[in-house]
Amino acid sequence: MALYTLNSPPPMERPVLVLGLAGWGDAASAASDAADWLAEDGQPIVTFDPDAIFDYRSNRPILRFSAGETRSLTWPRMEIVHVRPSGRDVLVMIGNEPDYGWVKISAAIGDLVQHLDVAHVVTLGSVPAPVRHAIDPAILCTASDPRLLLPGDEMLMEKVVVPASAGTVFRSAIEDVGVPAIGYWAQVPQYIGRPYHSAVALLLSKVAAQLDVEFDLSLILADATEQLERLDEIISQRSEAAEFIEGLGESVGRTTKVPDNLPTADELAEEVLRYLQNPDSEEL
Repeated sequence: MALYTLNSPPPMERPVLVLGLAGWGDAASAASDAADWLAEDGQPIVTFDPDAIFDYRSNRPILRFSAGETRSLTWPRMEIVHVRPSGRDVLVMIGNEPDYGWVKISAAIGDLVQHLDVAHVVTLGSVPAPVRHAIDPAILCTASDPRLLLPGDEMLMEKVVVPASAGTVFRSAIEDVGVPAIGYWAQVPQYIGRPYHSAVALLLSKVAAQLDVEFDLSLILADATEQLERLDEIISQRSEAAEFIEGLGESVGRTTKVPDNLPTADELAEEVLRYLQNPDSEEL
């Protein structure tokens, strides 16, 4: 069974590979949403065989019904697509974090980036953090080559031990074959679920800077502004939550006391999502 299918790629000049998979390291789906936005209407170049890399009990196909009839069946997928924003060749790895075959996939990706003459790699991630929601979220940066750092990028210098995502494993394989990589990790407030437009916009702005192109992010930023205003409105109705969240911006280097009756992150996220999905409702 072939691990992947390589379609005939168009002529490309030193493409940059952007990697943002759904799964671990994708808080509020910010990284995968950013990658999907970039890859929209792109041409598939590499398609991985879903039977070879997914456990359908954990990555189940999605059935869509309408008027009592099955309308579509969407399988989990992982693929690399080609786009050309402002004439710049970009490859975007999108889809679901695979369940199986990480070692084989890593080796395959190492071969592919050499075959496709990839210039460098930009990995996207998002992590839950004790921070407040903001139009310009905090971001962490890691890089195998400091020359990839741009103005405003700050390397994560602390020692951190965390479970690896598939994306970071694939990035290590890419670095092993001599292709430099830089990673951006947006910090997502622990009380926010998908979507988090501010983080999506920030990650895409970092990608644009790496590609030396401009993206029209006006719609995403408008959604972010509206979302933040609604979050402020919701939180203002709960004094304990408002006090705690306000203190998050001051909690660096000290312990913030969590009120006993503060809603959990999941409860607040569910409340926020209910409101955003039905903004005309009077319930908070």
